[in-house]
Amino acid sequence: MKNNKYLYTTGQFAKLNGVNKRTLHYYDEIGLFSPELKGENGYRYYTCFQTVQLELILTLRKMGLSIEEIIQCQRSPSGDSLAELIARKKHLIDRSIQELLHTKNFLEQKSEKFALGLAAEHGKIEMVALPKQRILLSGPITGAYDDDDFAVAGNFSLRLKSVFGLYDNFGSRILAEQILIGNYHGYDCFFAYGREDIDIYDTIRPAGMYLRTFCIGGWDRLKEVYRMICSFAQEHRLELFGYAYEEGLNEMSLKNREDYITMIAVGCKSKQEF
Repeated sequence: MKNNKYLYTTGQFAKLNGVNKRTLHYYDEIGLFSPELKGENGYRYYTCFQTVQLELILTLRKMGLSIEEIIQCQRSPSGDSLAELIARKKHLIDRSIQELLHTKNFLEQKSEKFALGLAAEHGKIEMVALPKQRILLSGPITGAYDDDDFAVAGNFSLRLKSVFGLYDNFGSRILAEQILIGNYHGYDCFFAYGREDIDIYDTIRPAGMYLRTFCIGGWDRLKEVYRMICSFAQEHRLELFGYAYEEGLNEMSLKNREDYITMIAVGCKSKQEF
């Protein structure tokens, strides 16, 4: 065979395209991708123009197409079947990317909660500015956390799963008015945060200033923390309004109930604003 500077041996072509020689031999044997020429000595020779064809095959494999699907498309009299197959795979990839982004956001939110939990101090109160937030609400609860409340929680979990696929743990909501009169079990429902990319939510947690604190220990310690919130508000001439939002920060890593961390955020305003 005449020497040709545009021909590459299997080893050269494999190195040029970052594949294994055995991969090229296998593709040739099954009729997926064959060399341009085969010498009398049985050696395979490829041209630089075949790089584009190989790159398409490798890309299709990365997209999840099977070898059988690619071969079938190659045997099609037109490129329509390949174009349709690529379009379907692109749609699946786009959907997978969105799911991965949602999973990433879920993990980032979980990481932020873990960080808050690590820095939490029982009963330490601070004033924070929180943005407007979409929230979803469960059916009404009594706050006794009895069988009826747990049934509501189960139904709410199913709803969140159907809406988001992935969701963080949900919390409880209690009217600030109930806190002020000492009814620390006057919960009205469970709540979960909505997402900006999904137009499904029940109400809005308004943007504004909130008193935020943490309760470390069992739920029986919550009333102690709520008393501290009321004292803090009175001392700093603040008016509690709206709702207090309770959410657990460390359910996934909890080993002892006494280590449970509840974050509480309740809306507040200066009394001078009323």
